[in-house]
Amino acid sequence: MIQGLKNGTYKKIVVLTGAGISVSAGIPDFRSPGSGIYANLQKYNLKRPEDLFTISYFLEKPEVFYEFAKEFDLDSFDATPTHFFIRLLQDKSLLSMNITQNIDNLEAKASIQDDFLCQAHGSLRNAFCAKCKKEMDFLTFKEHVKAGAIYRCNAAGCGGPVKPEIVFFGESLPKSFFKSMKAVEECDLMLVMGTALAVSPFNQLPFFTSQGVHQILINRENTNATSAHDFEKGNYRLFVPGNCDDTIRKIVSDCGWEEEFEKVLPEKHRGKAQKAGAGAAAAKED
Repeated sequence: MIQGLKNGTYKKIVVLTGAGISVSAGIPDFRSPGSGIYANLQKYNLKRPEDLFTISYFLEKPEVFYEFAKEFDLDSFDATPTHFFIRLLQDKSLLSMNITQNIDNLEAKASIQDDFLCQAHGSLRNAFCAKCKKEMDFLTFKEHVKAGAIYRCNAAGCGGPVKPEIVFFGESLPKSFFKSMKAVEECDLMLVMGTALAVSPFNQLPFFTSQGVHQILINRENTNATSAHDFEKGNYRLFVPGNCDDTIRKIVSDCGWEEEFEKVLPEKHRGKAQKAGAGAAAAKED
């Protein structure tokens, strides 16, 4: 992969991302034992954690999601080095599409353009009535969340609870997801970062690349969902275990892109690769 990035072999890279690329920003993922969102929902008395993001449950008890959302302000988080690596691929005209499961909008904070972004599970940009699908004012929705009050649809005879434009279980994925399939089919490299590919139909995307296209999974754990999803099997799949940010910095270093990467990184993330390298060298000398 490194050689292909360095010599320009790859020109149509598709990047699939999940919650793992936002963990270093302070946003917990869903399934990590102990620290994940699903492991910390006891006070809501849910039969199963997924109910919090299930449309039928939201229509019945919207107050549960509103209470959760009140304590979870995504506006306060910043993009991670991994987000800025995707931005670097965009700036180098190598990115075909970033298809993400994340709803945190950190891609926008890294200046990843909408033309190269598919938010497969929606985003926190708009709000709609969960009952009649009427578009509602997003700022008003946020004000209701902060106040702990349910925002209701104002359409005649409706009164349904208003939800953000994120895809709940039981809802259809946006049309943009299916349009992004063209980029998947035409890509010459697929990078999968920060996701164990546990949710369908997102987890089917690697099966739609052309035969033999290299697929790299950068994550703390392999998918292990089925033998077909196992990135340690096959001649063109590779599982790289570990932290996404650290692995990305290693890729940047191996490609000789450090200077370009430093330019797109905000001040808070700059120089960390060099410091880490200096620390490792010092430890080796000791």
